[in-house]
Amino acid sequence: MSFAPGPARALVLRLGRVIRLSPFAVLAVSTALAACTQPSADSGPDHLARPFEDSGQNLALSFDGFDDYATSATALFPDGRHEQTLSVWFMVDTLAERAALITLRKDFDSGIELGLRQGLVGAWRVYGDRQQVLAKTPITTGSWHHAAYVFDGSTNLLYVDGALVSSSAEAPDKRTPTSSWLGTLDGTRDLFAGRMDDAHVFEVARSAEQLAAEFAGKFPKNEPGLVLHLTFDESGGSVVFDHSEQENDGQLGDGVAPRMPERVRANLTQSDH
Repeated sequence: MSFAPGPARALVLRLGRVIRLSPFAVLAVSTALAACTQPSADSGPDHLARPFEDSGQNLALSFDGFDDYATSATALFPDGRHEQTLSVWFMVDTLAERAALITLRKDFDSGIELGLRQGLVGAWRVYGDRQQVLAKTPITTGSWHHAAYVFDGSTNLLYVDGALVSSSAEAPDKRTPTSSWLGTLDGTRDLFAGRMDDAHVFEVARSAEQLAAEFAGKFPKNEPGLVLHLTFDESGGSVVFDHSEQENDGQLGDGVAPRMPERVRANLTQSDH
């Protein structure tokens, strides 16, 4: 298993765009980097080379709504019109005009933003800011909530606290995302103020029963189609570790201390999480 391949791949891709490497050159650099970081052959397939230190606590990220955000790598993330599911736990103290929870996008040409507008959970296309689905009832402040956006190949579905609240046949943007953001659209806009925990991305459409179970706190390991699973339970540091097989590890505030959300106790009850 290579060391943090998700961020390494993302870094190579970003460098490739800056200095205009060809796709073949990007692939060659990525392959060489992975080869340099392989564990010894006798370490076995279950050897975890990444320096993950679990705090042993159920932690969440606290975003200040001013400049805090997080990002992750996007290996095997689905294109916009492929089946997919985005889900996350969150809590807010005030109802802001606009706030992003999870944003997956390809520049500003394509993508999906799961977030809130004046307390209403919804999902919007990145290109043109067009609404896909929107809840009718504002969430309550000071309490944990679970939000999930699903596209099953033809229909957009929105679940809040395990229940289906909205659907539409509006076509999503179609390109494959190259960036993944938590708590913002792009690091400067739609900044989220509140707490966030257990962010997931799937390359499959999760069923109503699966999302109800997730809301009830039942989330088995290695769920089919899981490409991102961030728990934020690290003991410290700017890296957030992906617990999916894709290792799409992320970073708090691009490693810049004033932009890094703080890890805090989640204080979720069993019925909440």
